[in-house]
Amino acid sequence: MPYLDVLAPSFSFTSPETLAAQDAGWYADSPIGPVVLRYAEANDLLRDKRFDHGGEGYLLRNGVTGGPIHDWYVPMIVNHDGPDHRRLRGLVGRAFTPRMVESLRPFIRARAERLADEMTGADGVEFVDAFADRLPLAVMCELLGVPAADYDVFSRWSSDIGLVFGLANGGDTVARVERAVAGLDGYVDELMDRKAAAPGEDVISVLLAAMAEDGTASRDEVRNLLVTLVFAAHDNTRHQFSNCIVTFAEHPAQWTLLRDDPSLAGRAVEECMRWRPSAGNLFRRAAVDLTFHGVDMPAGTFVTAAVLTAQRDPRAYPGGRVFDITATREAPLLQFGAGPHYCLGAALARTELLEALPVLVSRFGPPELPPEPLDWRPPLGTQGPESLPIRFASAPA
Repeated sequence: MPYLDVLAPSFSFTSPETLAAQDAGWYADSPIGPVVLRYAEANDLLRDKRFDHGGEGYLLRNGVTGGPIHDWYVPMIVNHDGPDHRRLRGLVGRAFTPRMVESLRPFIRARAERLADEMTGADGVEFVDAFADRLPLAVMCELLGVPAADYDVFSRWSSDIGLVFGLANGGDTVARVERAVAGLDGYVDELMDRKAAAPGEDVISVLLAAMAEDGTASRDEVRNLLVTLVFAAHDNTRHQFSNCIVTFAEHPAQWTLLRDDPSLAGRAVEECMRWRPSAGNLFRRAAVDLTFHGVDMPAGTFVTAAVLTAQRDPRAYPGGRVFDITATREAPLLQFGAGPHYCLGAALARTELLEALPVLVSRFGPPELPPEPLDWRPPLGTQGPESLPIRFASAPA
């Protein structure tokens, strides 16, 4: 059985070693338990009701027994199943509707145009700060009704709270997540008071109205949902923007292809998310003693779906180890999860990418990376570069 040291800072879910392990079998052993490498088995894992998200068990195995992280993470919506999960998801669904996402298109396009204007003429830009962070941050704050003056502090908290899925990476991860959770929790609580006194058309106001109308959720539950929404709507999407730019820098001919044929935008967005997803790995825990694809797993076993690896599996995606925005890919992406826990924000993330990518392609030539290596987030958790200094080649007239 192959062994992959996923905790090594230099580990890559797309290295020749990892892809060779995928060719050898559907999973590999690792310091954190089985890692599912192939698409079919990863898809099954995410849909199998014998597995849950681990909740408190995930925190315990990473040394967190109490405090802000525990108080936020354990009651999080992903750690609920059955009727409780449907109740909370139904509440969020009343505010996070397809109509709401569609109504944001003009705002997203206008903000993308403004940010592109600010990058025009620059010899080089730090793309995370100039665009990848600022666009989803503005969209999230528009959703929640957060004043523009608070964008910067929100950005810092949102970035750090996303590290919760990489606690095994060690270092100062726990301290950073604790500060972010405490800051966001207090801010959202105050914002809820303001919205209760002066409701608007934002998500917070809608959730508060729904809470008061049917009484199916407590204030603590709504606050927890909102804190979770903050990082889900911002951190994952900002890293996906950066991952798209890195991918096109490595495949400049594909950028030119998209510029020459804007109708490929939808396929380009899907292919970028397939090739380098921000949710590069997802965790599940065996809730009972079970056998999964012939492997016995006692209750409490944590299993990692290597989304980044599985989404390059040629068994699910013919030619899947090549980035190609013209390809027709039939297998659904795994980075948004599957089954009852499929990400509620998937449509919003796609909409942001679909509105913004054509703006960038129409304004600039292919992005170019610096000669020195990029500083990437650790292999576990949300995937993306911490910073992204690039320059855009001159666009043809």
